[in-house]
Amino acid sequence: MNLNQLKHKQYNFYKSLDCVYCPVLDINIHFTSQGYNHLLYKSDSIPRNQNEKYIRLLFLTYVPEVIKNATEVYSIRELEGLVKGKPKKILHYGLVAEVNNYKIRVIIQRIGNGNHTFLSVMPHDRYKSKKHPKV
Repeated sequence: MNLNQLKHKQYNFYKSLDCVYCPVLDINIHFTSQGYNHLLYKSDSIPRNQNEKYIRLLFLTYVPEVIKNATEVYSIRELEGLVKGKPKKILHYGLVAEVNNYKIRVIIQRIGNGNHTFLSVMPHDRYKSKKHPKV
């Protein structure tokens, strides 16, 4: 399957997601357009390379399972950023779970007092792992 076919398939899958309950954070994770766009573009709107897009889109299928099955918060990053011109506290939570023999990391974001939203997915050990799921 080429990248354009995968993008179309995974976009439809992503649109079907509303929210997923995360037991380890005890909250619902929402899926916004920002999360899907972050799979294709870096934070500064620079397109990701083709391989990176392909891998992130492949692992998107496993995101709900990772959110439901993560047993601990792997990392928490606290950032300061401008949102609509106003300074806001931004939290990133890293969740890790093994799904179908792949160790997968999902990043959840919370801006200020807003909802927890899906931001990104990637292989947890992305530099050592050369084996990726087939579509």
